[in-house]
Amino acid sequence: MNVVIVGSSLADSLEQHLCDSFRVLGHDAFLIDTVAIGPMGTRGNYWLSRFVGLYDRLVGRQLAGKIVNHKPDLVLVVYRYMNPILVEQVKAQLPDIPIVQLNPDALSNLEKQQIIAADFDYYFSKEPYIVEVLRHKAGLNAHYLPEGFNPRFHQKPPIEKAVAEWLTDIDVLVFGSLYAYRVRMIEQLIRAGVKVAVYGTKGPYMRPDVRTVFQRQRLIGQSKNRLLYGARIVFNNLHYAEVTSVNQKYFEINGIGGFQLCDYKPTVDSYTGVPADLVTYRTMDDAIDKIRYYLAHPARRHELAAKQYAHFQEHHTFDRRVSQLLQTVGLMPPIVQEQTRPTDR
Repeated sequence: MNVVIVGSSLADSLEQHLCDSFRVLGHDAFLIDTVAIGPMGTRGNYWLSRFVGLYDRLVGRQLAGKIVNHKPDLVLVVYRYMNPILVEQVKAQLPDIPIVQLNPDALSNLEKQQIIAADFDYYFSKEPYIVEVLRHKAGLNAHYLPEGFNPRFHQKPPIEKAVAEWLTDIDVLVFGSLYAYRVRMIEQLIRAGVKVAVYGTKGPYMRPDVRTVFQRQRLIGQSKNRLLYGARIVFNNLHYAEVTSVNQKYFEINGIGGFQLCDYKPTVDSYTGVPADLVTYRTMDDAIDKIRYYLAHPARRHELAAKQYAHFQEHHTFDRRVSQLLQTVGLMPPIVQEQTRPTDR
């Protein structure tokens, strides 16, 4: 099967991992980014499209032409901000090809609601609340699909975790976009006396305490595997707009074999391989108490990390997610559904 994915071409992006999984499962997969349209690049195209309607429609038409030229059997659009004319143009020329929207973002990142305005054949979201609203109120063909990790990229280093922790010597690691909400939570860890190392992308409101522990490095590739596995604790604080769902990092950390302490969300109960209350927190006081406990009990965190690693290798790879998507779209035979999968409300 020939699959075209519209989305980010950045290293370690969801779209890159989806392409890899489609190929591993025996399909041809091609990734198209807006960087291929004109001289502006992805960021320039985004901002120009946001404010200039004529340019927005032009980008949609040009992307549609590139998609059609690949003669796909399936089109998967990950970007949320594409003009609805993209879907309209592809359907006009390929009326029998399913066009799927896969939204990996929180509720706050629905842009100008372009995905709701466009006539996709299927809508997939990691957020059960979004699925419920799209299906039962907007009348769209919406389905729940969690994110995952790529076992060929997110790999456990071949050494004992205790040795990796000794070599890395990081008590608590935080990584990701340093928006104000995340920064405020990191500050509370620092004030509590927790030794924190922060990696990721600098935000516009970096505060002094966090600036002192910011490593000025985006984690990808082998460095990401080494540091997430080697940190004694990886602290994953989810965006406040994650209503019931988690982020992709949640799956990557566990898939690499790191020990993760994460915001509690209802979907965690269906993902985790150990009791959720052992590896989640509900308040910052709860998080600080658990950090202190697990720093003092290395054998316990190693045990939990090993159980999570085995569970996530079996249940939460992108290969499984792609298979679930294809089964829902009707492009592969039904597969056995996981009993832990949350029901669509």
